[in-house]
Amino acid sequence: MTQYESEGDLIHVDVNKNNLYVEKTEITRSLSSLAITVNSLDDILRKCGDFGRFQWIHYFFMNWIAMSFGIVSFYYIFGAAEPDHRCRLPEHIWPNDTQYNPMNSMHEMYINMYIPKSSSGQKWEKCVQYSTDMINHTLERCSNGWVYDRSIFGYTFTEEANFVCENQARKSWLAVVIQFSGFLVLVIGSLADKYGRKKLTVIISILLFISCLTTQIIMQWIPMTIKTKFMILLFNQFASGLSISNFSLVFILMFELTSSAHTSLAGNLAFISFTIGEVIVTLFAYLTRHWQHLKWANLLFLGVGIPYLYFIPESPLYLYAKGKYSNLESLLRQIANQNGRKENEWYSHYQDLLRNQPVISTHKHNVSFFRHTCRLVTYRAIILKLFITCLISLTTVMIYFQISYGLATMDVSPYLAILIGAVVEAISYITSSLLLSTKLGRKGSFIILMSLTILSVFLIPIIEKYSSIAMVSMAQLGKYLISVTITITWIFIPELFPTSIRSTSNGCCIAFGRIGAILAPVIGTLIGKEYLSYTYYVSSVLGIIALLFSLFLPETKDKPMDDESDHSPDSNGI
Repeated sequence: MTQYESEGDLIHVDVNKNNLYVEKTEITRSLSSLAITVNSLDDILRKCGDFGRFQWIHYFFMNWIAMSFGIVSFYYIFGAAEPDHRCRLPEHIWPNDTQYNPMNSMHEMYINMYIPKSSSGQKWEKCVQYSTDMINHTLERCSNGWVYDRSIFGYTFTEEANFVCENQARKSWLAVVIQFSGFLVLVIGSLADKYGRKKLTVIISILLFISCLTTQIIMQWIPMTIKTKFMILLFNQFASGLSISNFSLVFILMFELTSSAHTSLAGNLAFISFTIGEVIVTLFAYLTRHWQHLKWANLLFLGVGIPYLYFIPESPLYLYAKGKYSNLESLLRQIANQNGRKENEWYSHYQDLLRNQPVISTHKHNVSFFRHTCRLVTYRAIILKLFITCLISLTTVMIYFQISYGLATMDVSPYLAILIGAVVEAISYITSSLLLSTKLGRKGSFIILMSLTILSVFLIPIIEKYSSIAMVSMAQLGKYLISVTITITWIFIPELFPTSIRSTSNGCCIAFGRIGAILAPVIGTLIGKEYLSYTYYVSSVLGIIALLFSLFLPETKDKPMDDESDHSPDSNGI
């Protein structure tokens, strides 16, 4: 074997796919000289420009998709809000009783005569009325339906479907079904690891838009029973849940378009965009005051981002992991050109990177994606990481939605509460970015912020007994802390896994997070207010358990994400 031939063995070449191009090397050049400089793709990205014009342009449009996720996530708070309501007066008492507040003194007299006041004495009971025969003031259910207060939320689907009182639990299905859709990220994440981040993002975005457009046209212009409309709205919400998968794909793609030096900043940009989505849906809800018009406004926002899908780039880490070197070289050249870097600044290093690729046997090369993924996820270290990160994701997301839904039901304007919460979240993302850049790293930052979150969640029901203002302040503090914590976990978790299963493992964690997001509104709906404080104590205990398990995770700060040495079969420990 000649020296040139043995040198070629260092490079994995698929003879059926001419996708690896390496400049010819002089035969007299020794193998040892090739190993003088060992580069990683992370180093190459830095030389091409890891946070320049190329990244800023694409991050701007990718964050449009992240904003869409925020809009979809908070639709339920406004579109299915439960406004104040009371029993409708009988027709023979007051014909056409459609206004919640009294129209005049006579109307108020009849309302007070037939509908008892609540325990606070400020509003009327929502689900009972006095018997129309007025004997002994017996209470009965609202036999004539309800009248709703539209001064805050306008016309909600809860009003249209009368999902109040004994039918109240059905309303939570609209929140549950969108979270169930989030479980699709398990499949979509695996497909993204196999076929690429770009391809799956394009497919999911188009499918999301077409599904929502079709169902909204049907609900708007085709006459149907309220039961049928509810079923179509459930499907619409399920389709809208694809935005969860889209956010995950874009989040990973933003991560992989830069080097390890800027992953935390890229992740925080996505989260700030999610917060902007909260503000946008709040503004849409305030302007439309109608659950169906709000749906159309949200869909229009989604549609604006569709043309960008033609220009969205593929992940360089994915191309590198799949051995698609010609596509990788083309992408790196595009990144370098847009960032004002010359070819001599990076190309020779890229060539060295390819020359130093290890020998990959024919057997390993022919292993299917499914078998390769199964092999990776059966390693002890990866199993432990998956278990711990899934537990963390479930706990943190459940606490986040528990606090968010609680803020929306407090005795303050829901619009103001969400806007304040959005500002608090934005500040929290800036905080997390600063923390992650310190010596605390990912793990230390998580431990500190999770501890503070647990303390604030524990104190919320205690403070509520003494001051509603103090309780709102503590809840906002809790939202701030849990937002910082979730941001850290979203940046921490993808860095724990190799490129070949990064989207799959991240999807698994997001799916467990959806369980937490499902539990929050269901528990809030089914458990009476007198027992609601106990749910905060349970969340605190669950948070402590997740915190203790996180101590077993390694630090990932400044670690190149194309380094898979920790995920080999010989890797010991977590």
